[in-house]
Amino acid sequence: MSEKKRESDTLEGVHKKLKQEVDRMDALKARLKLALEDNSTELRRHKTCLDVLFSISCCGRCMLRFLGYRDYEVYELSSFEIKDILSTRRTETTTGEEGANTGSETPEPVCIACVGTVQFAESFVDEIVGRINKEAYVIKTFNMNVTLPTSTLVRNHSMSIYWKNKLGSNPQDLVDIKEIFKLLISWQVERRTGLTLDFSSELRMQVAVCHEETKEDHVFLTKLKESGLVIKMKRENRKNIQVGDGRHHVVKALTLVSNDRFASSGSVPPKEVNTKPAMEFIEMMRESVYVGGRYLKYTRDVSQTPWAIGTTMLAELSVSGIVCDTLKEAYKADDYKFVTAGREDANVRMLGNGRPFYMEMVNPRIPFLPYERLKELEAKINTIMPDKVQVRSIASLEPDDIKVVKDGEDTKTKSYSALCWTSNPVTQAMLDAVNAFNNKSFKIEQQTPIRVLQRRAQMIRKKEIISLKAFPLEGHFLVVHLHTEAGTYIKEFVHGDLGRNQPSLASIVGCEADIMELDVLEVDLEFPPPSRLK
Repeated sequence: MSEKKRESDTLEGVHKKLKQEVDRMDALKARLKLALEDNSTELRRHKTCLDVLFSISCCGRCMLRFLGYRDYEVYELSSFEIKDILSTRRTETTTGEEGANTGSETPEPVCIACVGTVQFAESFVDEIVGRINKEAYVIKTFNMNVTLPTSTLVRNHSMSIYWKNKLGSNPQDLVDIKEIFKLLISWQVERRTGLTLDFSSELRMQVAVCHEETKEDHVFLTKLKESGLVIKMKRENRKNIQVGDGRHHVVKALTLVSNDRFASSGSVPPKEVNTKPAMEFIEMMRESVYVGGRYLKYTRDVSQTPWAIGTTMLAELSVSGIVCDTLKEAYKADDYKFVTAGREDANVRMLGNGRPFYMEMVNPRIPFLPYERLKELEAKINTIMPDKVQVRSIASLEPDDIKVVKDGEDTKTKSYSALCWTSNPVTQAMLDAVNAFNNKSFKIEQQTPIRVLQRRAQMIRKKEIISLKAFPLEGHFLVVHLHTEAGTYIKEFVHGDLGRNQPSLASIVGCEADIMELDVLEVDLEFPPPSRLK
């Protein structure tokens, strides 16, 4: 296809879209005119309500809100277009004030009701779309929550009082300002990104708009005792923050103040506004996704997670540091949470089929990786420090899958191999005393170990030793294989922890004992689920 042909097709497509948009806007205008001919609720009740709205600097969209108009698509008409139609309707029903705003295309003042949020809603779309494109979420839907300036609460309350003063009753079907703002923004985002607004979407977007000029509009309420509004400064995280002026506090205060008190201390109608609102922030957060597997640790100088006291690192390397960054990058996540089925000390090896673990990916841009890609990542991780840490069985997980990791704390068992020393040379009688418990379970009571008392509560834990078997080495050394209930302190079981562990290996062999090296041979927990490993 020639370049000219492509340009011609492009121009034709643009022209077609423009015509469709013009036709759509014309259809919306026709719908609004038809609705006004039928009379909206407020127009039936108050023939002069349009005069009230045109007498102040109220945008066309807020006029429709106060008229209780709920054909939301019509709000996509500009404020000028809406006011032009309403002005025509106004002259048909009543004689307007000389010089009143007729909706002509002159610079429109910032709306005193919405402080320009609804009036100029489309002005925020570029920044939102730009942020969506930058974040590059792999997703088809989005949900949006909006936060508008607190002043809109006070000003809409003021508008309602003004309406009642002029017309004798409150507006009966006022349309929520946030609802209109959210829809106006969302529809534009849908058209420009191809995403669909879905209140159950995994992607939650928070859009906050501020208006510096009116940010103190609610402060006068603190002078009215009945409002209960108290604003204080509080020190938090080394910063002075203002508390007590949240939206829910202001809403409650407005319900407690009478209209007369509000009017005497505040402003009815709201004061004129000279500046437009601005974007305060855009936050995007996708629901977490989970990936997990099993890790093996072959050395005695790697902690499970970064281990430090103050600024001093007690272990230079960690399992999470070796394993997790590769997966985090693949999912393009902001952060991760590393969760394991129990833990071993830095100087304990994790052998056998490894320890189950999972990662919760926080705010991932990519929600799912196929099994083949996960196998590639597994192989990549295993080349980082293959003589220290490796992983097995990496798989995508569902939230229900990870429950077994925590639930298994009370049900799983573990097998160990411990190199032990005894104060007396190892004899056959000592070996027989230990091997009497081969495949014969017994209970022990363990007080909180002295080595962890500074961070764990003192208590007595009852644990089960399922099996013991001893193998002699030379002199004072032997290897003991243990099969135990999860949560058993193995080191304390061996040396007795100054009598705080009863019975202990030391009490069984009849002399002092200590542990020189410890390996975890097996964590008896089926994870990940076999169904995920394909």
